Amino acid sequence: MPTAKSLRAARGRCGLAMLVSSLVGAVSIASRAEDTSSFNLGLPVDCVLGETCFVQQMPDVDPSDQAFDPLCGNATYQGHDGWDIRVRSLKDIARSMPVIATADGTVARVRDGMVDRIYDKAHYGATAGQECGNGVVVEHAEGLVSQYCHLKKGSIVVRPGAHVKKGDSLGLIGSSGLAEFPHVHLSVRRYGRPIEPLTGRPLGQGRQACGDTEGSLFEPAARNALSRSASGILLAGLAPSPPEIASLVREGSPPAPKSSQPLIAWVWAINVEAGSFFRMRIVDRDGTTLMNLETKSLEKRKANYLAYAGGKLAQRDGEYGLKVDLIAGGMTVASTTLSILVTRQSE
Repeated sequence: MPTAKSLRAARGRCGLAMLVSSLVGAVSIASRAEDTSSFNLGLPVDCVLGETCFVQQMPDVDPSDQAFDPLCGNATYQGHDGWDIRVRSLKDIARSMPVIATADGTVARVRDGMVDRIYDKAHYGATAGQECGNGVVVEHAEGLVSQYCHLKKGSIVVRPGAHVKKGDSLGLIGSSGLAEFPHVHLSVRRYGRPIEPLTGRPLGQGRQACGDTEGSLFEPAARNALSRSASGILLAGLAPSPPEIASLVREGSPPAPKSSQPLIAWVWAINVEAGSFFRMRIVDRDGTTLMNLETKSLEKRKANYLAYAGGKLAQRDGEYGLKVDLIAGGMTVASTTLSILVTRQSE
């Protein structure tokens, strides 16, 4: 039975041994790992961060038993070596969000054929040694290598030896391998050495290596997008009873309540910092406020968090409005406004 520590380490490696091992020995590390030539990497996925995709986790830049992300925050875990950019639920991978090359290069390795599913411990044996799932490795100039993990089964459109341009499609976001949510995992190596691409520094330099993005390998637009807060609202809605995160990540939003059922306002958010809270407001079809409240402040940070409130019956069918704000440090860091149709029981 794998331990929690071994699972964290496996998630950090993401199956690099299978895809990259033959590349590492092909170059000399010692004299070139600190090469400061500039790169202009793009995002690894064709999406809008904070709207159609979200940063769930970043690399861990600290080699100690503490974990720090490149922005000196905690959107990471021990030993994580890449950027995890996610979609909301397993259903969303059917919407075909392209994983794209971050720079010009040559495809070195490809793996496909692994099923898409949400990982749990029962699947550990099926993913051992293949934690990356379906993946692509691309060699770039000056010893840079990028790896893209957890792609959708059957979606990879490149083969070893193919030349790709920056922005070319490699496949689609999926949930293959050791994936606890649907996403692409991007990791970068330079002359065989793991690099944190937002800062441009080798991984493992400690907390002093976070926060400074002057040496970023990303182009300015990508650097600015990745430097924003990772806090975000994934989904919100009305339901007759509180949903569960495990169901949301697999199935997406639950059905709206019927008239004469309780109105429960709920919100699923990620990377919610300590001290944060939510404001929730429900209005009926005539604009009458049915609920307007604030949740309690979080005592500690949550990578995934579900808040809910309410319980008043929906007396009539029609359009109900829901507004949810995520407040941190006295500022609104994320917000969503929805119109939700409540119909009769028989419909």
